[in-house]
Amino acid sequence: MELETTATATTRAPMERAISRLAFILACLPAVLLAAPKPAPIHRTATVPIIDGRLNEACWKKAQPIRVVHPHDQTRKPPATPPMIAKVAWDADYLYLAYEVTDANLVALGTGREAGPPKNRRPQAVEYAPKKDLDLVEFFIAVDSHRVFWEIHHNAANHLNTLWIELPTAAQLEKIPKPGYSHITFHRNRHLPDDGPRTLQRAIRLKPKPNGQPSTPNQPNDRDTGYTGELRLPWRSLLLGRKTTPAIGTILSLLAVQLNGVQERAIYHSSGDGLPNLMYHYSAAQWPTFQLTD
Repeated sequence: MELETTATATTRAPMERAISRLAFILACLPAVLLAAPKPAPIHRTATVPIIDGRLNEACWKKAQPIRVVHPHDQTRKPPATPPMIAKVAWDADYLYLAYEVTDANLVALGTGREAGPPKNRRPQAVEYAPKKDLDLVEFFIAVDSHRVFWEIHHNAANHLNTLWIELPTAAQLEKIPKPGYSHITFHRNRHLPDDGPRTLQRAIRLKPKPNGQPSTPNQPNDRDTGYTGELRLPWRSLLLGRKTTPAIGTILSLLAVQLNGVQERAIYHSSGDGLPNLMYHYSAAQWPTFQLTD
C-alpha cells in the first residue's frame, strides 16, 4: 500500500493531527517499556545443593542477590545494611531458596504444633507477636495467579509454615473499601506436600557472635549477628500436582520479606520497591518477577 502524496487543504489538517498523535505515541513507548522491569534471572543448578544452611554451593555464588531493604512503613528510610539478602536457584525437581539475616537480637518462637505429611512433619512458627519482638522470614511465591499463591514462613529455630493463600476476586475487591487481613483466606490445613521421593527440606545455620560462639535465639541479654537459611520446595507441590514442571523461560512472582521485632514494634522490609501500604498479599501483581534460565 502506498501513501497518497497529494492532500487537499481540507484533508491535510486531520492527517497532520493523526501523524502528530502517532509521533507522540512512538515517543512515549520507551518510557512505557521501561516502566515494566525485566524479570531477574533464576539460574538452573547442575548440582543439587545440600540443604544444611551453609550456602557454600556454587549455585549460591552464581545466584543474583535479592536485597530486602524496602520498608513497609513508607515513612522509614531503607537501611544502609540490608537486614536480609535472599537468593533463588532451580532444577527440574525443586525451587531452592536461600537467605542471610543480619540481626543483633534473634527471637524465634514456635506454636508447639506441627504440619506437613506424616513422614515430613515440620514444627510451626509463630507468625506475629510484636510484644515479644518476634523475627520471621517470609516468602510469597506466585506462578500462575496473583490471586492464589503460597506464603512461607521460616525462622532461626527452623520452624516452618507453608500457607496456601486465596484473595477475593476482582469483583469482590471492588466492593471492599479497604482490603485487610479478614478478607484473605488462609488455607492453614493445606500445607505444601511432598511429591513422592521429592521432599521439602529446610535448614538454618546460626552465625557466630563476636566471641565465636553461635548466635543464641531468645536470649535478650547477649548480642547475636544473625543466621542463614535454606529451603528446598518440590515444583509439583508448589504447582498443586501439575504433571509437568516449569521449563526455561517460565516467569514467577516472588517477594522476600523480613520481620524484625524491635522494642515491641513489628518492622517489615521487603524486596519489592514502591509497594502500596497494604498487606503484601494485595500487591501480588507488583511483586518482583523472575525468569527461569540456564
